Amino acid sequence: MNVIRSLNDVYYMDAQNLKDGGQEHHLMEYINGFRMHAAVPWHTVEDTFIPINIKEKHHWVLAILSFSERCIFLYDLYESSGHNSAVLAEIEKIAKIIPLCLQACDFYIKKGIDHQSHPRYKDKESSDMFDVLFQDDLPQQPSGSLDCGVFMVMYAECLSYGHKVIASEFDPNALRTRYAALLWDYGIRKQEANVISDVKAPARPARQSRITSVTEVVDV
Repeated sequence: MNVIRSLNDVYYMDAQNLKDGGQEHHLMEYINGFRMHAAVPWHTVEDTFIPINIKEKHHWVLAILSFSERCIFLYDLYESSGHNSAVLAEIEKIAKIIPLCLQACDFYIKKGIDHQSHPRYKDKESSDMFDVLFQDDLPQQPSGSLDCGVFMVMYAECLSYGHKVIASEFDPNALRTRYAALLWDYGIRKQEANVISDVKAPARPARQSRITSVTEVVDV
């Protein structure tokens, strides 16, 4: 997100410098799959999951960039007066900057998206902002708690497995225990394999996941 903020600052000062000065370079590396955290090019997937920290609110949200819908779907676990405007201010930076970078790295050609015929693109310029849609009926973080990070990770896991995020309360303590166990197991296997880089580390085993009717937690 720091890359997005830097690009957004340059864009507002001088849009031409965004391209001429090479300011797009770092974000385009992610789009093309050259960064460890995003090991595949964006044109090979349907959606991109982006965890976003709202610094003003000390809060985490999940943004899902849908290329087929030309939309950013926003998953936020907290609702209060004035909260959405602060979140939207950050999300709009992504909605403005990413289309410029997609165009610059020939994403639409690689993805096979025809701006003249695609129903979500034909009435838009390639540099126009992506739409932003707040998702409703989500499990909500209790006021004053610090559970936003673990809820955001849970949203990402549910959605990546094709599960619907159900509007009932997750158990944040159970989730923390589960993710700690997964990280511990991965760290032990990494140590046993004598590797120090995630690129060289043993692949995580395939997982069978489901949503339980009681806890709504994905079991391992």
